[in-house]
Amino acid sequence: MTCAGTTRSWPESVAVTEVWRGRLWSAVPQLVVERSSDHWITFAPAGAVGVYATSRGVPGRDDLSRSERKLVAMETLVYNVIEAPLDLATLTFYTRGSSTSINVGWSQPDWNFLGWYVNFETPYVETPYGLQTMDLILDLLIDPTGSPKLKDQDDYDEAIHRGILDVRVDVDQEAARVLRQLELAEGPFNPRWITWRPDGSWPIPTLPSDLRKEGAAWSVESFASPPG
Repeated sequence: MTCAGTTRSWPESVAVTEVWRGRLWSAVPQLVVERSSDHWITFAPAGAVGVYATSRGVPGRDDLSRSERKLVAMETLVYNVIEAPLDLATLTFYTRGSSTSINVGWSQPDWNFLGWYVNFETPYVETPYGLQTMDLILDLLIDPTGSPKLKDQDDYDEAIHRGILDVRVDVDQEAARVLRQLELAEGPFNPRWITWRPDGSWPIPTLPSDLRKEGAAWSVESFASPPG
């Protein structure tokens, strides 16, 4: 988008959606920083509002752990839908065919670098909204010093055991690939991304109306992106 009377362009606004068993599970607005045939880089500024499936407010789940609430929602498809603003600024790197996306995160408003957050997820597919994937519960945290730590391994194993997840990832192989990138300072681990900043004129992206909390996409039991 170009503002009238200027030559400044704004990046494309897209939605990254998660779909679980045919249901829309989350939708987060993002700005496209870079895109090619084999990768996307998107930016989500603090204050952008995402929409999520959650166990919050579902009767009988208040006493469950946070992890168990998530698993039960995925298992039963009984959930509420909430809006929540993002409190961090995040660049996300998506690679075609990869079972991970890699986030570079900063606190706001001081832009303090927090490290990298690696989501294990289904490989992305492109949609008219932007990108579609699904979180696979397991994460890899890499602190600013480069020290890695797996997160939610027990929850991932439990989801496999209970048959909630039927998508298996070679965790060791995928983690080794990511850590090799870290070692070589490639992709999201290139130091230039730590000091990257968005143009001050960029808008905060918003979701299209059908992906917002009261939107039609949340009421269907077989979600599909609209035709391109």
